[in-house]
Amino acid sequence: MPQMVAGRSIPLLQDVGEVDAWARWEVVYRDVVILDRDGAPVGVFNLTEHDLAQMGEYEALKGMLLDAARM
Repeated sequence: MPQMVAGRSIPLLQDVGEVDAWARWEVVYRDVVILDRDGAPVGVFNLTEHDLAQMGEYEALKGMLLDAARM
């Protein structure tokens, strides 16, 4: 795992011990889970379905992140 995150600053979701976060949050591969200040999920944006190379998709995710930051 250390090689996978070396030099990166984006957090990854990893199940630890008895916690099955993937099932609890009902996420799939390439989901960006947007959290509020308390760490509760407030939105999900899937990067397989939404290509960030498309400006509209990029702006949609950016808007969701900004909205969550204002909560």
